[in-house]
Amino acid sequence: MTKDLQVLKIDQTRGSVVRIWPAASRRLSVRAIIGAFVLFAPFLPTASASGQGPRPFVQAQAVAQPPVIDGKLDDPCWQTAPALTNFTQVLPVEGAAPTERTEVRIVYDHDNLYIGVRCFDKEPAKIIAKQMQHDSFFQSDDTVKIAFDTFDRQRDGYFFAVNPAGARTEGLIENFNDEDPLWDTVWDARACVDAQGWTAEIVIPFSSLSFDPGHDHWGFNIERVIRRKQEIVRWTSLARAKWMDSLADFGELRGLHVERHGVGLELKPFASVEYLDDAGTDGAAWRIKPGFDLTDRITPSLTANATFNTDFAEAEVDQRVVNLTPYPQFYPEKRDFFLQDSSLFTFGSPSESFSPYYSRNIGLSASGQSISLLAGGRLTGRVGDTSVALLDVQQDAYTDADSGSRIGSKNLFVGRVSTLVLDESNAGFLITHGNPLLQGDNTMAGPDFNYLNNRLPDGKQLVGHFWLLGSSSTGAAGDDTAFGADIEYPNEPFIARLSYQRIGENFDPALGYIERSGTDEIIVRTGYVWRPNTALLRSIQFDLRPYVTTDFRGRFVAEDDDLPRLNFTNPAGDQFMVSYTLHRDSLDAPYEIVPGIVVPAGNFPHGHIKPVLTTSDARPVSASLGLDAGHFYTGTSRDYKSTIDWRPSRFVTVDLAYEVQQLKLPQGRFNVRIGSGQLTLALSPDLSWSTIAQYDDLSDNFGVNSRVRWTYRPGCDIFFVVDQGCQFAGWKATRLTSTITLKWGGTFRF
Repeated sequence: MTKDLQVLKIDQTRGSVVRIWPAASRRLSVRAIIGAFVLFAPFLPTASASGQGPRPFVQAQAVAQPPVIDGKLDDPCWQTAPALTNFTQVLPVEGAAPTERTEVRIVYDHDNLYIGVRCFDKEPAKIIAKQMQHDSFFQSDDTVKIAFDTFDRQRDGYFFAVNPAGARTEGLIENFNDEDPLWDTVWDARACVDAQGWTAEIVIPFSSLSFDPGHDHWGFNIERVIRRKQEIVRWTSLARAKWMDSLADFGELRGLHVERHGVGLELKPFASVEYLDDAGTDGAAWRIKPGFDLTDRITPSLTANATFNTDFAEAEVDQRVVNLTPYPQFYPEKRDFFLQDSSLFTFGSPSESFSPYYSRNIGLSASGQSISLLAGGRLTGRVGDTSVALLDVQQDAYTDADSGSRIGSKNLFVGRVSTLVLDESNAGFLITHGNPLLQGDNTMAGPDFNYLNNRLPDGKQLVGHFWLLGSSSTGAAGDDTAFGADIEYPNEPFIARLSYQRIGENFDPALGYIERSGTDEIIVRTGYVWRPNTALLRSIQFDLRPYVTTDFRGRFVAEDDDLPRLNFTNPAGDQFMVSYTLHRDSLDAPYEIVPGIVVPAGNFPHGHIKPVLTTSDARPVSASLGLDAGHFYTGTSRDYKSTIDWRPSRFVTVDLAYEVQQLKLPQGRFNVRIGSGQLTLALSPDLSWSTIAQYDDLSDNFGVNSRVRWTYRPGCDIFFVVDQGCQFAGWKATRLTSTITLKWGGTFRF
């Protein structure tokens, strides 16, 4: 099955709900928003030195002879480098001494940064390392994670993690403390388990990071997880309500005197050979597709990138979803080209229902089919206190598989600029141009302000986002606007959040994601966390979360209220969550939920009880069982979800998932079943073979994706991917599209 067939979307979108927009006097043109920003930008407050007290720091030591990356800390440079040892327990007991000792040493030469970590453990036989595949999330394993804020801006950064098996994962930190684990770069790590515990050696080329060589210090933090004890220890960011990558709480990595070497060019050629056998066309074809990415580090903090004949053959498949709502489904980005420096494009506070820039609208049609990108360019990085992110691509012409419409070649542009203000905050501007799904054009633009106050008593913080956008589309009724504000107190024991956004009826972010237009959305969250840390109970969390959407007449059109939600966690990491959720959906027009079953127009409140039991990932076999039962439009539904994850060794992982949704409506009864299974064989941290099979009985579509990845050298990969789809009619299976792809990609730096 091809990647676009791996996702089943039963979407009755755009136009199924009639929306009312108030008087035209509320509209603001895109030109007016741009003009207002240009007019007032000079009067924005500029960045100033932080008022915080001295931060803890660790010194990096320059070395003439770098270590050999083999996981063993026996190189001479490790013997002379100063050790970082002052770690503090965050969980289970905030502020307590760690139960095991940790030592970290950092050295560098003119090309690379090296980190050596010694994780002492009095019971090394109990160290858990069940995953060896690159980009694993390590929920089941002992882990060391390091993070850098290379500009010390407290806005974005990088993280790198390794487990005792030598498996690696890396990602971006964006929006103060949010992780994006799908980003990839060139680096390496090795690990060893010995009689004293385990050790890790990490090497990160300076050319893999953006930084300012004029600064000799970076923001820095490190975290260790002792999985069998569910214990987390850190160097900084010691409040348990905060994540390890809370950039405002980082210490300093000092002593980095790094100069730029070489001409700063990086060439990434790639070539794929694809065999496509489409049963519907009674023919097979071969395709050879070469291409390349060229990167020029204009400065170490500003990067220009060009791509030609971009190919996404190696991208992971989406998880299969059956969407029984009339609204579009949101899927995460998985293509490396769009993940690079993606944090710099972040605008405001993207919500569950709206994101102004949604990169999956580029290179993918509304039906999910892949569209070639002929060429593209990107400029990302920082100039002083200002961040710049510009993206321009030329999308090839295509015929939409669902509608049959022919869409011509399109030029698509995204631009984002932001600058530091008020010590820890930033203000910026976003503009997008182009419409990848329709023949006409679209422009969207507006400013935002992102507030951070990390100087509240007891290390508490306050976070806020404020934004305004306007859009203009070819053939639309007129320009329209959207704006929002979000203020959050993300601390313990009390948690609070208030969010509001208003989406105009004609507001159209053609390069973004929007669930509903013509609405006001309000989210209120209050919560309390209690941590008794007894032998049976580690924590209890209580939440109330009203989430209401109305139209401009004040009529409720949607609700998703947790009233309340309780989450219990034991010392082993097992969790039990139960909530009562009030949903509401208002349909102004009939909606065909599945072929032959039509839900009439009306206002449908429906309450749901949701108990979920999840066992700890630290166990060799972990499982999750959940029920979502209650009303659904004109009838009732029961949704049973189950997963089982088996990790017999670091070489083998088996993941099974099965969901049954039973719907009983006056218009008809039906069940939806979705099943998936994934087998991952990791022969080493650099060689893995993953096969995933997915099926749902609504489409009777069965798909298999099998993917081999061999990283024979950091930055150089070979992929072998097989996709096969089948359509079932009773017990008879009809073969659909078969695709076999071999792709090579390399990295050469000059």
